[in-house]
Amino acid sequence: MTETADIWTINSRRAVMKIPVISLCAQAGVGTRTWYDAIEGTKAPKPSTIAKLNMALQRFKLAYGGDSGPLTVRAAYTGALMLAALMLKSDGKAALFSDPARKATGDKQWLQAARVRRLAFWISNYLMGFRVSEIGRAAGLTKQAVSKAITDVADDPDPEMQRVCNELERMFS
Repeated sequence: MTETADIWTINSRRAVMKIPVISLCAQAGVGTRTWYDAIEGTKAPKPSTIAKLNMALQRFKLAYGGDSGPLTVRAAYTGALMLAALMLKSDGKAALFSDPARKATGDKQWLQAARVRRLAFWISNYLMGFRVSEIGRAAGLTKQAVSKAITDVADDPDPEMQRVCNELERMFS
């Protein structure tokens, strides 16, 4: 039987294991609003919520020994890619199956897929907390390529990209 914990113990263990709040809540089947209400003290969590969060934390611990595995990163990256495509009003499948090594800068579809990939890298790193090297492995690129893409998104002067980034930050906070 697993030991039960309060929200603060779960939060400290989550932080030590570097599990993003959104990932823990998704694993537990608990809304992030419920999490933040409990952390902020505005609403006491139900015992069933604490139990779900505790069990999700245990599953993370058993599955990955406190470190996120390649399947987790790949799934998170794919989800980030689909979210990026949605936010940029683009085709997610085209971005997923587009070869980043092709470097077809004359092809509009490839350029749009590259834009979606760059935003997905930024989401995976900046908002989900995955390391650049993990994202690179999941995407089949070097960590340097992923790092440059993340920097490009952060420094992009395009107001549309800045609006999308700001909206995503609000969604994830």
